[in-house]
Amino acid sequence: MVSSSFHQEEDYLPPPSFQSYEEIKRARDKETREIAKHSWQLNEAHDKWVLETTALAVKHVKSERGTAPAHFVFFLMGSAGRKEQGVFSDQDHGIVFEGKDDIYQEYFLALGAEIREGMAIVGYPRCEGKVMASHPRWCHGKENWKAQIDQWVKEDKWAALRHLLTFIDARPLIGKGKLLKEVKDYVFYLVEEEPYLLTRLSQNISYLHQGVNAFGKLLPDEKGPYAGSLHIKDVGFFPFVHAMRLLAIKEGVHETSTLDRIQKIAEIYPFAEGKENSFKELLKLRADFAEKQNSYNDVHYIPIDELTKTQKQRLKSALKEGKHLFQQTKKLVESGE
Repeated sequence: MVSSSFHQEEDYLPPPSFQSYEEIKRARDKETREIAKHSWQLNEAHDKWVLETTALAVKHVKSERGTAPAHFVFFLMGSAGRKEQGVFSDQDHGIVFEGKDDIYQEYFLALGAEIREGMAIVGYPRCEGKVMASHPRWCHGKENWKAQIDQWVKEDKWAALRHLLTFIDARPLIGKGKLLKEVKDYVFYLVEEEPYLLTRLSQNISYLHQGVNAFGKLLPDEKGPYAGSLHIKDVGFFPFVHAMRLLAIKEGVHETSTLDRIQKIAEIYPFAEGKENSFKELLKLRADFAEKQNSYNDVHYIPIDELTKTQKQRLKSALKEGKHLFQQTKKLVESGE
């Protein structure tokens, strides 16, 4: 079986261990339920199954179109890029290749489409926002990627800056990792040259969902299919994710997981110290309900009435810590210091 550790040898792509995407799905479904309550193991497994899927996709495209015409790196974004996936997860990925779009993009878009369809069969739904390597926005040559970054910055609109924030969570899974690093370094360079850009990115995530009211009461959804449940991704994870992503951009930190970012950032900003414990608590709470999660949407909700008194106290404490971290980060970033 293909190892889930990142493959960065320039001319080496691991051969697939399975003959079909359906085979991968069966193996993945069996393993996932066994480790559903262990966040780190679960995310290592997600990497392994996406890598197996990608390896098979590369084989299929090679048989139809020949060997990849240039070095490339396939990368993950979103919760996969941050290694914060639950039992169910959708697709967020892209490709950087050597050479120009007008020469090689067609090949790599075809590879992206094969990966997209393979992952859908394996059990990873297609991204509704089309943040996938099959879309021209997320599949470029290195220099064209830099031009794409320039365009997003020049547009200076909510959607364009959101694309840039999404890209910052990119993590290489297979291929020539140096290609992705060079593009991310270019973003860090732009932020250093134009400090206003970081402020604009901060303003892009100015809204914070409230999980606790002024009286310390948890605020679950009041109606709909998840009435009585708290959207733990919006009110719990995102304050930590957004804060650490902004500071990672500010300080040129390449780590993508929120826990790794907290450890790096805490060396620079003391107010981040110890915050990894609160984030781990949120990951654990979500994992505790893994057996009741049967769809992608289920993963984002925690039933409040089923929490113990201790769990509620820990949840409230984590939400408070996340809100405080988010507010301090925005104040720091938007002050221009």
